[in-house]
Amino acid sequence: MGVTAYSIIVSVLFYNLSLIVVYLLSRSGVIRAKYTSALLLFLTFLGAVRLLLPIDLNQAYVIRSYKVLPAVEDLLSKPLLGSLSLGRILLLIWAVGTTAFILRDVMKLRRDRLAAEQFEIVENERVSRIAEEFGKGFELKISPDVDLPYVAGFFHPVIYLPDTKLSDEEWRNIFRHETQHIQAHDEWKKLFFRAIRAIFWWNPLVYMSEADINLLIELQCDERVAGQGRLDEQEGYLRTMIELMKHYAYGDAPVGASRMIGRKKEMKIRFEALLAPKTRRSKVLRTIVPVIVAALFVASYMVIIQPARLPSDEELSAYREGHTAHDISPDIIANTDQFILYENGKYCLYIDGEYVADLSEDLLDDPQFSTIPIYGGY
Repeated sequence: MGVTAYSIIVSVLFYNLSLIVVYLLSRSGVIRAKYTSALLLFLTFLGAVRLLLPIDLNQAYVIRSYKVLPAVEDLLSKPLLGSLSLGRILLLIWAVGTTAFILRDVMKLRRDRLAAEQFEIVENERVSRIAEEFGKGFELKISPDVDLPYVAGFFHPVIYLPDTKLSDEEWRNIFRHETQHIQAHDEWKKLFFRAIRAIFWWNPLVYMSEADINLLIELQCDERVAGQGRLDEQEGYLRTMIELMKHYAYGDAPVGASRMIGRKKEMKIRFEALLAPKTRRSKVLRTIVPVIVAALFVASYMVIIQPARLPSDEELSAYREGHTAHDISPDIIANTDQFILYENGKYCLYIDGEYVADLSEDLLDDPQFSTIPIYGGY
């Protein structure tokens, strides 16, 4: 088990694959079915975990690349600026870009916090009394400077509310929504994916998926708040969002914050998902698909892509006396019970066509290996 440049490449490939699947499914209309948002968010999360844990397992199946990866290696190792290779220059650009994105988000977090400290805070006994029904796990701030209800804060959540006139039930729906974000730690989820965006700032798929991830989080929140309720409760919840949409325009939220109202296209999808009928199919998806997705996640660690090079004529002529190097072919593999394959600077022992172990050059003089033929790759 270990981490190599090639295990990182495989992790990036699998993460991009998960983003592509979520992107395509989100635009196919399947996201409007009940429970689907949770499945897609689960897939995105596992893809991110795969990205952050790029390990090679000893039991994994190795796919050897004899042309593409060696060519990429040669290109990246080519000197461009003195002793700096193309690969090192690209890594430097990557690191500088990641640092810039992280600093930008840190500065925006600080700017948002300072802006919130300047809000004019007003008292509203009726709203404060309703807030007490939902526990004490948050701080409440009501201000005419707030345009839409939202929750912000990673360690000390604060629910920000506009200074407006709403019915008691509408305020309760707002608190149900915002406290659900707090209980589900949605601010941390958004920060997690934002950190991935900062690391992989050069990947266009990360930007394409950002809106989808935020939408999936809101869909999950809607489902937990009103998806299991009576039809009149769902209608009341939807009416609250419609009422907010009438009076307030959607704007950019602070970093990690969750706003109850989004853009019209997003709200249309949320309404359709919330009102979608419960079907037998959705229950099957909720049970089986996560198991399949988790199994694919584990299976992704069973594949490793590595470069392989055929030995040059000089390397072949340098084999020790008593060992003959040949061009190996499938026929030789099929009819040879034991052989040693020299590839990528390593001596690999195969028995009955199956890889057994790498051998050091000293071991080749050992009597048990000295009579085994050495082949120069295929």
